[in-house]
Amino acid sequence: MTHLVDFMLFMPLAPQLLRALGLPLAALGEFVFAYTASAGIAGLALGATIHRFSRRKLLLIVYAGFAASLLLTVLAGSFAWLIAARVLAGACGGVLSSLVQATVADFVPLERRAAALGTVMTGHALASVIGVPLGLAVASAFDWRAAFALLLILVGPLMLGIRRHIPCVDRAQEHGVTAGGARMPGLRELAALAPAFVLTFAISGSAYALGAYFAPYWVGNVGVSEGQLPLVFLASGALSLQTSPRIGRLADRHGRFRVFLWAVLASVITIALASRSESLPLWLAVVLGAAFFITVYGRWIPTLALLSEWPPASLRGGFMMLNGVVTQLSMGAGALFAGWMIVFDDSGRLSGFARVGEIAILISLLSIGVAWGLSRRISARR
Repeated sequence: MTHLVDFMLFMPLAPQLLRALGLPLAALGEFVFAYTASAGIAGLALGATIHRFSRRKLLLIVYAGFAASLLLTVLAGSFAWLIAARVLAGACGGVLSSLVQATVADFVPLERRAAALGTVMTGHALASVIGVPLGLAVASAFDWRAAFALLLILVGPLMLGIRRHIPCVDRAQEHGVTAGGARMPGLRELAALAPAFVLTFAISGSAYALGAYFAPYWVGNVGVSEGQLPLVFLASGALSLQTSPRIGRLADRHGRFRVFLWAVLASVITIALASRSESLPLWLAVVLGAAFFITVYGRWIPTLALLSEWPPASLRGGFMMLNGVVTQLSMGAGALFAGWMIVFDDSGRLSGFARVGEIAILISLLSIGVAWGLSRRISARR
């Protein structure tokens, strides 16, 4: 939850943050790219060395670096220092999701893995229900730095929790996980894993092309004020606490691809509606915004469950780290691509968001074919 809040706060806090530092709106895309590019590079480095450390030790090291990035963010007083803070945040916080997913894939049996991933993914919901609204409230009462300072306070107790509760490598070996289980794929193995990376890029890139500019669009075009914007995140997070575990259980029960298909089709509908919305009543703006986030990010649960079955056990750890790199790069690429297509006028309204939505819909529909091919090959291998 904590590293997700750090990343998610930059979207709704963007107007206040940019004003405080006297930065142009285009800087938002640069911040997102700095974070994701750094996370991609760090993921490659971590993937090459992941087999040398226990999951617990890696989580503690990476989480300590994330804490340092929060401190630097709080102290940053210029564009250069804030970029440096986001680079460090990406290098540490940006790989935490992949590390957590690799840990889940190592310790949880296949028949319960989608449900476990869905449970862990409630961190997104908690970030929306608790982290983002609380961070925005603190930022409104004080300033944007206070939100990240509050987040920093939570890190210490959580590091103690990691140290106490995350199993060590010997426990992982009891479940059949060895050091070789985290090795990096070779060139030939990477070629075989390429379809999985394509699916990740399509799902993540299409989501963040819209997600990075959702807050400015909801404020400038839909008519939701900055003070009302937390209601959207609160509603989506509260509902995700219920939907995320259920999506995981459905994927375990009815098959990863079938649930993925319905999740993508549902997201296509909400993308089409959200990317073309103009002035809406507050209640409808909250409902549509929540539906957008639930469906667009909810499809990631069956995707992860499907991808965890794709590589052989000997490559799973390394694959999950590389897949995290692809995830971060696709997020940054999606945000930058959307930034090139979106234009802001003097009143703060956006144009071009509907075109970004159309492209996101096309990519989402094409991803169904990739997922179908992966599912067929996984079934044939059993």
